Amino acid sequence: MSTGRNESGGEASLPDEEWTALVEARVIKRLASRFNETGLPRMSARVFAALIVSPNGALTAAEIGESLSISSGTVSTAVQGLVRVGLITREPVPGSRRDLYRVQDDPWPDVFSIRADWLRDFATGSAEDMDMLDEVNTGARRRLTYMREFGLFVTPKLEQIIAEWREHRASLT
Repeated sequence: MSTGRNESGGEASLPDEEWTALVEARVIKRLASRFNETGLPRMSARVFAALIVSPNGALTAAEIGESLSISSGTVSTAVQGLVRVGLITREPVPGSRRDLYRVQDDPWPDVFSIRADWLRDFATGSAEDMDMLDEVNTGARRRLTYMREFGLFVTPKLEQIIAEWREHRASLT
C-alpha cells in the first residue's frame, strides 16, 4: 500500500495499482483532449491516448473497450480510423482470433510523411482542377493556385524537418 495525493493536495491512502490507474486515466484524458483539439475524432483521440499511455503501447480491442468504458463497435470505428491514418498498426495475436493494436514509439515522422505525400498530391490535383476550369472563373483559379503553391512550398520543408528529426532522434538513443 502506498500513499497517493488527492486533488486538493492532501494525502489519500490508495494502493499503488489504484493510484497508477488514476494517474493514467488523467493523462489519457489530457492527451485525448489535445488530440481532439487538433481534429482527431473524440473516440479516436481517446483510443490513441490509451495506447500511448499503455505500458507496452499495445492493447487488444477488448482491453481498449474495458479501459475506456466504450463499446466494441466504438472501439472498432476508432481503431479503423487510426490504422488508416498511420497512427497505429493492427497485428494478429498469435494463437488467437484477436488483434493487437499498437502505437509506434515514434509515429510522427511517418504521419508527417503521409501529410507530405498528401500535400504533393493536393498540389498536382489543384493544377489539374485549374486546367479544367473556365479561365473567366478567376476566383476559383486564384484559390486553387494558392492551394497548389502552398503544397509545393511546404512539402520539401516538411520532408527536410522529418529527415532532421530522424537524425536528432538517432542522437537520443
